[in-house]
Amino acid sequence: MKRFATPVAIALLVIANLFVGTEAFAHRWGSWHWNRYGSSVTINMYNTASYRAEASGAINDWSSNTILYNPQIGSHTDVHVFDGNYGATGWAGLAQIMNYSGSHILHAHARINYYYSMSSGYKRGVFCQEIGHAFGLDHSNTGSCMGLGYWAGNGYYTNSHDWNDIYSMYRYTHH
Repeated sequence: MKRFATPVAIALLVIANLFVGTEAFAHRWGSWHWNRYGSSVTINMYNTASYRAEASGAINDWSSNTILYNPQIGSHTDVHVFDGNYGATGWAGLAQIMNYSGSHILHAHARINYYYSMSSGYKRGVFCQEIGHAFGLDHSNTGSCMGLGYWAGNGYYTNSHDWNDIYSMYRYTHH
């Protein structure tokens, strides 16, 4: 009985660690993240979008609901948020890591393609998703903007799942 109990206990610990270890980072965009940690993490935003209200709403959503502080400043900085008519590309939004060191993001772009007809709310949701990518999050089917366009029932705003993912990525140094 002892020989059986030990392997079962070890197997259960391995399975539990798989779930605990992956839950915190279940929706990370690869290994991308900013090399900044603490109870409040500043990532500056440069908003030049013509749909400024929608972009600002998305930026403020991340800033007011997470440990991220995202001041909108008037120069090209950490994350550049913008839009344009890029034609029939097949994408409504695009996030790009423009400069990096290893897996640390140094500069990112978050933009929407207004070639495609979108409501104001949808534009806000696309900005929200692309900004989330610029912070290192991937798509998720949790009802937030991070699943917009991929799963039915996902919205234009962040939610507690996104907030928890950000907290687990940036609260403590462990990367």
